[in-house]
Amino acid sequence: MSERPGEDSRTVEELLRVNRELAAELRALLQGRAVAPRPGPTAAARGLARLEAEHAALAEKLAATERELEETQGHREGLERQNQEMAAEIGKLSARLNAGLLGYLRRLRHRMPSR
Repeated sequence: MSERPGEDSRTVEELLRVNRELAAELRALLQGRAVAPRPGPTAAARGLARLEAEHAALAEKLAATERELEETQGHREGLERQNQEMAAEIGKLSARLNAGLLGYLRRLRHRMPSR
């Protein structure tokens, strides 16, 4: 078990000391003399769990935002194609309006001062 004869008694003394400190801290917390428990492995574990939960929530929100961004980009690309098609159609209509004798008369009428 132990290699030295006094080692067991020192371990017991240390455990009793830690037990007294924890009991005093619990009494202080229960009586309202302490605001929060001292930092330790339990508080760190709770903090880590809280951070992990926050990370998971933020990762989910990021994934949703990325999906929304992809949808918006696809919609934007569709609108750009539609605008290009409309510009081409307007160019064709403009060319047809300006072509031939009727186009010449139309341009001439626009140059004349209005009465």
